[in-house]
Amino acid sequence: MELMQLRYFQVVALNQHITRSAEQLNVSQPAISVVISRLESELGVPLFDRSGRSIVLNAYGEVFLSRVNRILLDIDNAKKEINEMKGEQEHTLFVSLTSPQFMRGIEGFMRSHPAVKWRQSVEEFQDIIQLLESGKIDIGITSPEINRDDMNTIILCQDRFMVAVHQDHPLAKKDSVGVDDIIGEKFIALQKGFPFRTQMDQLCEELGIKLNIVMECDHYLRTELLNVNAGITIASQSAKKRCLYDEQIKFLPIKGLDKTRNIALSYRKDKYLTQDTRDFCDYMIAYYKELV
Repeated sequence: MELMQLRYFQVVALNQHITRSAEQLNVSQPAISVVISRLESELGVPLFDRSGRSIVLNAYGEVFLSRVNRILLDIDNAKKEINEMKGEQEHTLFVSLTSPQFMRGIEGFMRSHPAVKWRQSVEEFQDIIQLLESGKIDIGITSPEINRDDMNTIILCQDRFMVAVHQDHPLAKKDSVGVDDIIGEKFIALQKGFPFRTQMDQLCEELGIKLNIVMECDHYLRTELLNVNAGITIASQSAKKRCLYDEQIKFLPIKGLDKTRNIALSYRKDKYLTQDTRDFCDYMIAYYKELV
């Protein structure tokens, strides 16, 4: 059993797709298939359930993946720690976010640490957990927070839900809004699948209301539509403080609502944190502390 085989298996297990894995590893599909077959032969069990062209990690594969993740992470930890001891630290951070709006805090760190190279992506919540498990990323910044025994999770802030309206909208004359004020208003919402959309839907369910959603879109288009007064939206208090919207957008508290969402930073407990990574964590904690 070779290290290369373990790395190939890890990629296939995460993608559960031979073609995609071959492209990612820049090798041929037959080469991937041979590696998986040899591993299965050595272990004496199948690691994937196969149905046509699709492959799905089975119970044996899940157990093997958890061990492979640990092995590869330990090797990566050793390399990073030794390089830091030698004064040859690799200044690269791998960070994934559940929302592109979390970039606003990261930008300041990038300016103050120009030597650090960045590998960033916006991923779904569960995908970030998998990337942390596999050691593919150093840090995940998510909402909701990750609650797992194998992860260190730091709550950066408790973010209050608010209603955001254009200054020319009739509701902008108010200092706060009640549930009755927003029923029937045209709402701009994120598409289903975005974590904030899920949190918004849960909020509406708890309030026992159904919003009049006239547009579903991404973060960028939601902001643009709000800027031209095409509707109103549910937003977070920190979005206002992070200056994610124009000054013409007014944020209104919702009467009787004290519900918040957590924005959190997570990393594996057993992952070696380079000085750059530790500095980044400290920076993000301080950045969000100033917002609340």
